[in-house]
Amino acid sequence: MGRLLFIKTIEGRILAGITMFVGMMILVGWVAINEEARMQSFVRQHTGRSIERGAELYALNCSECHGEEGLGAGDRAPGLNNPHFFGYDPVGLHTAAIINANRALVRLNKDIENLLTELTDADNPPAAERQDEIITKVAELEAQIEEQQLAIEAAVADRIAVLESLDTAVENGLFPLWDTVVDIETTSQNELEVFFYNNGTRLAQVGWGGDLRGYIITTLIHGRPGSGNVWPNSEGMAAWSQTAGGRFRQDQIEDLAAYILNYDKGENWTTEDFLAVAQYGKPLADGSLPTEPPPPPAGDDVAGILARWADEEIVGSPVSGEMLYDAEFGCTDCHRNGASAPDTVGTFARISSERLTLPQFAGYSVEQYLVESITRPGDYVVDGYSSGLMPANFGVRMIDQQLADIVSYLMTQ
Repeated sequence: MGRLLFIKTIEGRILAGITMFVGMMILVGWVAINEEARMQSFVRQHTGRSIERGAELYALNCSECHGEEGLGAGDRAPGLNNPHFFGYDPVGLHTAAIINANRALVRLNKDIENLLTELTDADNPPAAERQDEIITKVAELEAQIEEQQLAIEAAVADRIAVLESLDTAVENGLFPLWDTVVDIETTSQNELEVFFYNNGTRLAQVGWGGDLRGYIITTLIHGRPGSGNVWPNSEGMAAWSQTAGGRFRQDQIEDLAAYILNYDKGENWTTEDFLAVAQYGKPLADGSLPTEPPPPPAGDDVAGILARWADEEIVGSPVSGEMLYDAEFGCTDCHRNGASAPDTVGTFARISSERLTLPQFAGYSVEQYLVESITRPGDYVVDGYSSGLMPANFGVRMIDQQLADIVSYLMTQ
Protein backbone atom coordinates (compact mmCIF):
# COMPACT_ATOMS: atom_id res chain seq x y z
CA MET A 1 0.00 0.00 0.00
CA GLY A 2 2.89 2.32 0.84
CA ARG A 3 4.25 1.98 -2.68
CA LEU A 4 1.19 3.70 -4.11
CA LEU A 5 2.32 6.92 -2.41
CA PHE A 6 5.40 7.11 -4.61
CA ILE A 7 5.60 7.83 -8.32
CA LYS A 8 8.25 5.58 -9.78
CA THR A 9 8.81 7.10 -13.22
CA ILE A 10 10.60 10.39 -13.70
CA GLU A 11 7.94 11.54 -16.14
CA GLY A 12 5.23 11.00 -13.55
CA ARG A 13 7.13 12.95 -10.97
CA ILE A 14 7.63 15.87 -13.36
CA LEU A 15 3.94 15.87 -14.24
CA ALA A 16 2.97 15.79 -10.57
CA GLY A 17 5.33 18.68 -9.79
CA ILE A 18 3.97 20.79 -12.63
CA THR A 19 0.42 20.08 -11.51
CA MET A 20 1.19 21.08 -7.93
CA PHE A 21 3.03 24.25 -9.04
CA VAL A 22 0.15 25.33 -11.27
CA GLY A 23 -2.29 24.63 -8.45
CA MET A 24 -0.27 26.75 -6.06
CA MET A 25 -0.12 29.63 -8.57
CA ILE A 26 -3.88 29.47 -9.05
CA LEU A 27 -4.40 29.51 -5.29
CA VAL A 28 -2.04 32.48 -4.79
CA GLY A 29 -3.67 34.34 -7.67
CA TRP A 30 -7.13 33.75 -6.24
CA VAL A 31 -6.02 35.06 -2.84
CA ALA A 32 -4.39 38.13 -4.44
CA ILE A 33 -7.48 38.90 -6.50
CA ASN A 34 -9.75 38.74 -3.45
CA GLU A 35 -7.36 40.38 -0.95
CA GLU A 36 -8.59 43.93 -1.51
CA ALA A 37 -12.21 42.91 -1.06
CA ARG A 38 -11.28 40.91 2.03
CA MET A 39 -9.44 43.88 3.52
CA GLN A 40 -12.34 46.21 2.75
CA SER A 41 -14.69 43.81 4.50
CA PHE A 42 -12.35 43.64 7.48
CA VAL A 43 -12.15 47.45 7.66
CA ARG A 44 -15.96 47.71 7.53
CA GLN A 45 -16.28 45.19 10.35
CA HIS A 46 -13.63 46.96 12.42
CA THR A 47 -15.25 50.36 11.82
CA GLY A 48 -18.67 48.96 12.68
CA ARG A 49 -17.45 47.59 16.00
CA SER A 50 -15.69 50.89 16.71
CA ILE A 51 -18.91 52.82 16.02
CA GLU A 52 -20.85 50.50 18.35
CA ARG A 53 -18.37 51.05 21.17
CA GLY A 54 -18.44 54.80 20.46
CA ALA A 55 -22.25 54.80 20.66
CA GLU A 56 -22.06 53.35 24.17
CA LEU A 57 -19.51 55.96 25.23
CA TYR A 58 -21.61 58.74 23.72
CA ALA A 59 -24.79 57.61 25.45
CA LEU A 60 -23.07 57.48 28.84
CA ASN A 61 -20.93 60.60 28.64
CA CYS A 62 -22.04 62.98 25.89
CA SER A 63 -25.78 62.69 25.32
CA GLU A 64 -26.71 64.83 28.33
CA CYS A 65 -25.21 67.93 26.69
CA HIS A 66 -25.16 67.12 22.97
CA GLY A 67 -28.55 65.38 22.92
CA GLU A 68 -29.46 61.72 22.57
CA GLU A 69 -29.69 62.10 18.80
CA GLY A 70 -26.75 64.48 18.59
CA LEU A 71 -28.90 67.53 17.83
CA GLY A 72 -27.58 69.66 20.68
CA ALA A 73 -29.31 71.49 23.51
CA GLY A 74 -30.00 75.21 23.79
CA ASP A 75 -27.22 77.11 25.58
CA ARG A 76 -25.71 73.79 26.67
CA ALA A 77 -23.78 72.26 23.76
CA PRO A 78 -23.92 72.27 19.95
CA GLY A 79 -25.40 69.55 17.79
CA LEU A 80 -23.03 67.04 16.23
CA ASN A 81 -25.62 65.38 13.98
CA ASN A 82 -25.45 68.55 12.01
CA PRO A 83 -24.91 69.29 8.29
CA HIS A 84 -23.10 72.53 9.10
CA PHE A 85 -20.68 70.59 11.32
CA PHE A 86 -19.93 68.20 8.44
CA GLY A 87 -19.08 70.97 6.01
CA TYR A 88 -22.39 71.22 4.17
CA ASP A 89 -22.81 74.93 3.45
CA PRO A 90 -26.47 75.71 2.63
CA VAL A 91 -25.58 78.90 0.78
CA GLY A 92 -22.05 77.97 -0.26
CA LEU A 93 -22.79 77.72 -3.98
CA HIS A 94 -24.58 81.07 -3.97
CA THR A 95 -21.77 82.76 -2.04
CA ALA A 96 -19.17 81.29 -4.39
CA ALA A 97 -21.14 82.50 -7.42
CA ILE A 98 -21.36 86.02 -5.97
CA ILE A 99 -17.66 86.12 -5.09
CA ASN A 100 -16.66 84.89 -8.55
CA ALA A 101 -18.95 87.39 -10.24
CA ASN A 102 -17.55 90.23 -8.14
CA ARG A 103 -14.03 89.20 -9.09
CA ALA A 104 -15.06 89.19 -12.73
CA LEU A 105 -16.53 92.69 -12.32
CA VAL A 106 -13.25 93.96 -10.90
CA ARG A 107 -11.35 92.50 -13.84
CA LEU A 108 -13.82 93.80 -16.44
CA ASN A 109 -13.88 97.31 -14.98
CA LYS A 110 -10.09 97.34 -14.92
CA ASP A 111 -10.00 96.31 -18.57
CA ILE A 112 -12.41 99.13 -19.48
CA GLU A 113 -10.33 101.60 -17.48
CA ASN A 114 -7.18 100.59 -19.36
CA LEU A 115 -8.91 100.86 -22.74
CA LEU A 116 -10.35 104.29 -21.95
CA THR A 117 -6.95 105.47 -20.76
CA GLU A 118 -5.50 104.39 -24.10
CA LEU A 119 -8.37 106.01 -26.01
CA THR A 120 -7.98 109.38 -24.26
CA ASP A 121 -4.18 109.51 -24.30
CA ALA A 122 -3.49 113.02 -25.64
CA ASP A 123 0.25 112.48 -25.88
CA ASN A 124 -0.03 109.29 -27.89
CA PRO A 125 -3.52 109.13 -29.43
CA PRO A 126 -4.48 105.83 -31.07
CA ALA A 127 -5.15 105.57 -34.76
CA ALA A 128 -8.72 105.79 -36.01
CA GLU A 129 -8.86 102.05 -36.62
CA ARG A 130 -7.62 101.35 -33.08
CA GLN A 131 -10.18 103.80 -31.68
CA ASP A 132 -12.97 101.83 -33.33
CA GLU A 133 -11.55 98.61 -31.88
CA ILE A 134 -11.45 100.14 -28.40
CA ILE A 135 -15.02 101.42 -28.62
CA THR A 136 -16.24 98.00 -29.78
CA LYS A 137 -14.29 96.22 -27.05
CA VAL A 138 -15.62 98.56 -24.35
CA ALA A 139 -19.17 97.85 -25.49
CA GLU A 140 -18.52 94.10 -25.26
CA LEU A 141 -17.06 94.46 -21.77
CA GLU A 142 -20.01 96.57 -20.62
CA ALA A 143 -22.35 93.83 -21.84
CA GLN A 144 -20.34 91.28 -19.83
CA ILE A 145 -20.54 93.54 -16.78
CA GLU A 146 -24.31 93.63 -17.10
CA GLU A 147 -24.37 89.81 -17.29
CA GLN A 148 -22.27 89.53 -14.13
CA GLN A 149 -24.49 92.01 -12.30
CA LEU A 150 -27.57 89.99 -13.26
CA ALA A 151 -25.82 86.82 -12.06
CA ILE A 152 -25.09 88.48 -8.70
CA GLU A 153 -28.70 89.62 -8.33
CA ALA A 154 -29.95 86.10 -9.09
CA ALA A 155 -27.50 84.48 -6.64
CA VAL A 156 -28.41 86.98 -3.91
CA ALA A 157 -32.12 86.32 -4.45
CA ASP A 158 -31.58 82.56 -4.33
CA ARG A 159 -29.51 82.87 -1.17
CA ILE A 160 -32.20 84.97 0.50
CA ALA A 161 -34.76 82.30 -0.38
CA VAL A 162 -32.57 79.60 1.17
CA LEU A 163 -32.00 81.66 4.31
CA GLU A 164 -35.73 82.26 4.66
CA SER A 165 -36.32 78.51 4.51
CA LEU A 166 -33.68 78.10 7.26
CA ASP A 167 -35.16 80.77 9.51
CA THR A 168 -35.38 78.46 12.53
CA ALA A 169 -31.83 77.20 12.02
CA VAL A 170 -30.53 80.77 11.88
CA GLU A 171 -32.33 81.52 15.15
CA ASN A 172 -30.65 78.45 16.65
CA GLY A 173 -27.20 79.81 15.80
CA LEU A 174 -26.47 78.55 12.28
CA PHE A 175 -24.65 81.83 11.57
CA PRO A 176 -23.22 83.25 14.81
CA LEU A 177 -22.98 87.04 14.99
CA TRP A 178 -25.73 87.19 12.33
CA ASP A 179 -27.11 90.37 13.87
CA THR A 180 -23.85 92.20 13.20
CA VAL A 181 -24.33 92.10 9.44
CA VAL A 182 -28.06 91.76 8.80
CA ASP A 183 -30.38 94.76 8.49
CA ILE A 184 -27.53 97.20 8.90
CA GLU A 185 -27.35 99.78 6.14
CA THR A 186 -23.62 100.23 6.56
CA THR A 187 -22.89 96.58 5.79
CA SER A 188 -21.37 96.40 2.33
CA GLN A 189 -21.92 93.56 -0.12
CA ASN A 190 -18.27 92.58 0.21
CA GLU A 191 -18.60 92.35 4.01
CA LEU A 192 -21.59 90.07 3.57
CA GLU A 193 -19.63 87.72 1.32
CA VAL A 194 -16.74 87.62 3.79
CA PHE A 195 -19.21 86.82 6.56
CA PHE A 196 -20.82 83.93 4.68
CA TYR A 197 -17.45 82.63 3.51
CA ASN A 198 -16.10 82.58 7.09
CA ASN A 199 -19.25 81.04 8.58
CA GLY A 200 -20.35 78.61 5.90
CA THR A 201 -19.10 75.56 7.84
CA ARG A 202 -18.14 74.85 11.42
CA LEU A 203 -14.48 74.34 10.57
CA ALA A 204 -14.42 77.68 8.76
CA GLN A 205 -15.94 79.38 11.82
CA VAL A 206 -13.24 78.11 14.18
CA GLY A 207 -10.44 78.56 11.63
CA TRP A 208 -9.46 74.89 11.66
CA GLY A 209 -7.00 74.05 8.88
CA GLY A 210 -7.18 70.25 9.20
CA ASP A 211 -9.91 67.73 8.50
CA LEU A 212 -13.03 67.07 10.56
CA ARG A 213 -11.73 63.86 12.13
CA GLY A 214 -8.66 65.71 13.40
CA TYR A 215 -10.86 68.46 14.81
CA ILE A 216 -13.07 65.97 16.65
CA ILE A 217 -10.18 63.97 18.10
CA THR A 218 -8.27 67.10 19.13
CA THR A 219 -11.37 68.50 20.84
CA LEU A 220 -12.02 65.22 22.65
CA ILE A 221 -8.42 65.08 23.87
CA HIS A 222 -7.95 68.69 24.96
CA GLY A 223 -11.50 69.95 25.44
CA ARG A 224 -12.35 73.56 24.58
CA PRO A 225 -10.93 75.95 27.18
CA GLY A 226 -13.25 78.90 27.68
CA SER A 227 -16.34 77.12 26.35
CA GLY A 228 -17.92 77.24 29.81
CA ASN A 229 -18.21 81.01 29.35
CA VAL A 230 -20.04 80.52 26.07
CA TRP A 231 -22.53 77.88 27.24
CA PRO A 232 -24.26 79.20 30.40
CA ASN A 233 -26.12 75.94 31.09
CA SER A 234 -23.03 73.72 31.13
CA GLU A 235 -19.48 73.65 32.42
CA GLY A 236 -18.05 73.62 28.91
CA MET A 237 -16.29 70.95 26.90
CA ALA A 238 -13.97 68.96 29.16
CA ALA A 239 -10.73 67.23 28.21
CA TRP A 240 -11.66 63.55 27.92
CA SER A 241 -8.29 61.95 27.16
CA GLN A 242 -6.20 60.38 29.89
CA THR A 243 -3.23 62.32 28.52
CA ALA A 244 -5.03 65.53 29.51
CA GLY A 245 -6.41 64.27 32.82
CA GLY A 246 -9.65 62.77 31.48
CA ARG A 247 -11.00 59.24 31.67
CA PHE A 248 -10.79 57.94 28.08
CA ARG A 249 -8.00 55.85 26.61
CA GLN A 250 -6.84 56.73 23.09
CA ASP A 251 -8.76 53.79 21.59
CA GLN A 252 -11.94 55.08 23.26
CA ILE A 253 -11.29 58.54 21.82
CA GLU A 254 -11.01 56.92 18.37
CA ASP A 255 -14.25 54.96 18.92
CA LEU A 256 -16.17 58.06 19.97
CA ALA A 257 -14.84 59.98 16.96
CA ALA A 258 -15.93 57.11 14.68
CA TYR A 259 -19.44 57.27 16.12
CA ILE A 260 -19.69 61.04 15.62
CA LEU A 261 -18.35 60.81 12.06
CA ASN A 262 -21.00 58.18 11.32
CA TYR A 263 -23.63 60.95 11.45
CA ASP A 264 -22.37 62.25 8.09
CA LYS A 265 -24.85 62.00 5.21
CA GLY A 266 -22.49 63.32 2.56
CA GLU A 267 -24.47 65.09 -0.13
CA ASN A 268 -27.81 63.86 1.23
CA TRP A 269 -28.29 66.51 3.89
CA THR A 270 -31.60 68.36 3.56
CA THR A 271 -33.24 71.54 4.79
CA GLU A 272 -35.09 69.44 7.36
CA ASP A 273 -31.74 68.34 8.81
CA PHE A 274 -30.74 71.97 9.32
CA LEU A 275 -34.07 72.75 10.99
CA ALA A 276 -33.82 69.71 13.28
CA VAL A 277 -30.64 70.95 14.98
CA ALA A 278 -31.55 72.45 18.35
CA GLN A 279 -28.30 74.34 18.84
CA TYR A 280 -25.46 75.25 16.50
CA GLY A 281 -21.89 75.98 17.56
CA LYS A 282 -20.77 79.30 18.96
CA PRO A 283 -17.42 81.02 18.45
CA LEU A 284 -15.43 81.33 21.66
CA ALA A 285 -14.49 84.92 20.83
CA ASP A 286 -18.00 86.31 21.15
CA GLY A 287 -19.58 88.73 23.55
CA SER A 288 -20.19 86.11 26.22
CA LEU A 289 -16.48 85.83 26.97
CA PRO A 290 -14.90 88.07 29.61
CA THR A 291 -13.49 91.23 28.09
CA GLU A 292 -11.59 92.55 31.11
CA PRO A 293 -7.83 92.80 30.65
CA PRO A 294 -5.74 90.30 32.60
CA PRO A 295 -4.57 91.43 36.05
CA PRO A 296 -1.11 93.01 36.17
CA PRO A 297 1.89 91.06 37.45
CA ALA A 298 2.84 91.34 41.10
CA GLY A 299 6.19 92.99 40.33
CA ASP A 300 9.16 93.14 42.71
CA ASP A 301 8.27 96.12 44.92
CA VAL A 302 7.90 94.19 48.17
CA ALA A 303 6.42 97.06 50.18
CA GLY A 304 4.01 97.88 47.34
CA ILE A 305 2.90 94.25 47.06
CA LEU A 306 2.14 93.98 50.77
CA ALA A 307 0.31 97.32 50.72
CA ARG A 308 -1.91 96.15 47.82
CA TRP A 309 -2.71 92.94 49.64
CA ALA A 310 -3.85 94.94 52.64
CA ASP A 311 -5.83 97.52 50.63
CA GLU A 312 -7.49 94.97 48.31
CA GLU A 313 -7.89 92.33 51.01
CA ILE A 314 -5.99 89.72 49.00
CA VAL A 315 -5.78 86.53 51.06
CA GLY A 316 -3.75 83.54 49.95
CA SER A 317 -5.05 79.97 49.70
CA PRO A 318 -2.61 77.26 50.86
CA VAL A 319 -4.38 74.67 48.72
CA SER A 320 -4.06 76.72 45.53
CA GLY A 321 -0.56 77.71 46.55
CA GLU A 322 0.54 74.09 46.79
CA MET A 323 -0.70 73.39 43.25
CA LEU A 324 1.04 76.48 41.91
CA TYR A 325 4.22 75.62 43.80
CA ASP A 326 4.31 72.01 42.63
CA ALA A 327 2.98 72.23 39.08
CA GLU A 328 2.66 75.60 37.37
CA PHE A 329 5.88 77.18 38.61
CA GLY A 330 7.83 73.98 39.30
CA CYS A 331 9.29 75.12 42.63
CA THR A 332 9.34 71.61 44.09
CA ASP A 333 11.89 70.46 41.51
CA CYS A 334 14.65 72.46 43.21
CA HIS A 335 13.30 72.72 46.76
CA ARG A 336 12.85 68.99 47.30
CA ASN A 337 15.12 67.56 50.03
CA GLY A 338 17.31 70.68 50.02
CA ALA A 339 19.60 69.43 47.25
CA SER A 340 19.61 72.52 45.00
CA ALA A 341 17.71 74.97 47.23
CA PRO A 342 16.40 75.07 50.82
CA ASP A 343 13.94 72.26 51.54
CA THR A 344 10.26 73.18 51.41
CA VAL A 345 9.61 71.25 54.60
CA GLY A 346 10.42 73.43 57.61
CA THR A 347 10.30 76.72 55.70
CA PHE A 348 8.33 78.66 58.32
CA ALA A 349 10.44 77.45 61.24
CA ARG A 350 13.75 78.24 59.51
CA ILE A 351 12.65 81.75 58.58
CA SER A 352 11.36 82.49 62.07
CA SER A 353 14.28 81.08 64.02
CA GLU A 354 17.20 81.68 61.63
CA ARG A 355 16.63 84.16 58.80
CA LEU A 356 14.81 86.87 60.75
CA THR A 357 17.57 86.94 63.36
CA LEU A 358 19.99 88.26 60.75
CA PRO A 359 20.65 92.03 60.86
CA GLN A 360 19.46 92.69 57.28
CA PHE A 361 16.04 91.25 58.12
CA ALA A 362 15.42 93.22 61.28
CA GLY A 363 11.75 94.18 61.44
CA TYR A 364 10.75 91.71 58.69
CA SER A 365 7.74 89.44 59.01
CA VAL A 366 7.78 85.89 57.63
CA GLU A 367 5.37 87.02 54.91
CA GLN A 368 7.62 89.92 53.89
CA TYR A 369 10.67 87.68 53.79
CA LEU A 370 8.89 85.16 51.56
CA VAL A 371 7.63 87.83 49.15
CA GLU A 372 11.14 89.26 48.82
CA SER A 373 12.70 85.80 48.41
CA ILE A 374 10.34 84.98 45.54
CA THR A 375 10.33 88.30 43.68
CA ARG A 376 13.94 89.35 44.41
CA PRO A 377 15.83 86.07 44.90
CA GLY A 378 19.24 87.62 44.27
CA ASP A 379 19.04 90.02 47.23
CA TYR A 380 19.90 87.25 49.69
CA VAL A 381 21.25 83.75 49.03
CA VAL A 382 21.22 81.18 51.82
CA ASP A 383 24.67 79.94 52.78
CA GLY A 384 25.60 76.72 51.03
CA TYR A 385 23.61 77.45 47.86
CA SER A 386 24.63 79.13 44.59
CA SER A 387 23.42 82.51 43.43
CA GLY A 388 21.48 82.74 40.16
CA LEU A 389 19.84 79.31 40.27
CA MET A 390 16.41 80.65 41.15
CA PRO A 391 14.63 82.52 38.30
CA ALA A 392 14.49 86.25 38.91
CA ASN A 393 11.29 86.83 36.91
CA PHE A 394 8.62 85.38 39.19
CA GLY A 395 7.43 88.91 39.93
CA VAL A 396 6.61 89.23 36.23
CA ARG A 397 5.15 85.74 35.85
CA MET A 398 2.90 85.81 38.92
CA ILE A 399 -0.09 87.98 39.70
CA ASP A 400 -0.80 89.10 43.26
CA GLN A 401 -3.21 86.26 44.01
CA GLN A 402 -0.80 83.57 42.82
CA LEU A 403 2.02 85.05 44.87
CA ALA A 404 -0.23 85.31 47.93
CA ASP A 405 -1.31 81.68 47.49
CA ILE A 406 2.28 80.42 47.35
CA VAL A 407 3.31 82.52 50.36
CA SER A 408 0.30 81.20 52.26
CA TYR A 409 1.28 77.63 51.39
CA LEU A 410 4.92 78.11 52.46
CA MET A 411 3.79 79.53 55.79
CA THR A 412 2.18 76.16 56.52
CA GLN A 413 5.46 74.31 55.97
